[in-house]
Amino acid sequence: MPKLKAHLFICTSCTYQRPDGTESSPEEAHCLRKNLKNRARECFSKDLVKVSASTCLGECESGIASVLYPKGEWMLNLRIEDEEKLFRKLIDEIS
Repeated sequence: MPKLKAHLFICTSCTYQRPDGTESSPEEAHCLRKNLKNRARECFSKDLVKVSASTCLGECESGIASVLYPKGEWMLNLRIEDEEKLFRKLIDEIS
């Protein structure tokens, strides 16, 4: 059985203030996680890479938060537009 090389947790409770002053919806974080999970499934074995939803990671004031293991690398203040950046982090982690 292959060893898990990367596990990305994305807080699906996080919201953030948009530039226009409105509050984002947690649905944006759900969508970000879903898109990344689908891409990971297409490109990697589920035994090598996992993308999971998390409840509060304690960094809500920083927008959507995520943490990538095994490095324990935090990425804060994320937006749906950061999908590609996070996917590149997964690729780098398993390389």
